Amino acid sequence: MNIIARSFLPVFIGLIISVGLSSFLMAQEAVKVENPGEATFTVLGNCGMCKDRIERAAYTVRGVRSASWDQEKQTLEVRFRPERTSQEQIERAVAKAGHDTQNFLTHDDIHANLHHCCIYKRDPELLEKNKKFDEKK
Repeated sequence: MNIIARSFLPVFIGLIISVGLSSFLMAQEAVKVENPGEATFTVLGNCGMCKDRIERAAYTVRGVRSASWDQEKQTLEVRFRPERTSQEQIERAVAKAGHDTQNFLTHDDIHANLHHCCIYKRDPELLEKNKKFDEKK
């Protein structure tokens, strides 16, 4: 091997390694997904039909990644993309579907028209402090 080849070989190998490493790092950066927002809040309901309705309402909001309502705890746990939606938008959608939430109320006629097993006892404290889902801030 001549002297030019021996001095060029380490430079060539270093160049290949740096190009490969930078390509790898750029690919990793492109794959990163922003961590979704998380929230757990009160949603009133009674049964499995309520669970389906509450979770379906949450999923109608663009950016919601998961929604799980716990009947015993009366809470909805959601994961969402914060650049697309917020807890407020999710709560408004759930209240629009007929279930009072931590910060928003459904309308009385929507609540009254739920299936008979789904008509939950409304919390007087929530009724006093919260506004309807379609009221402005």
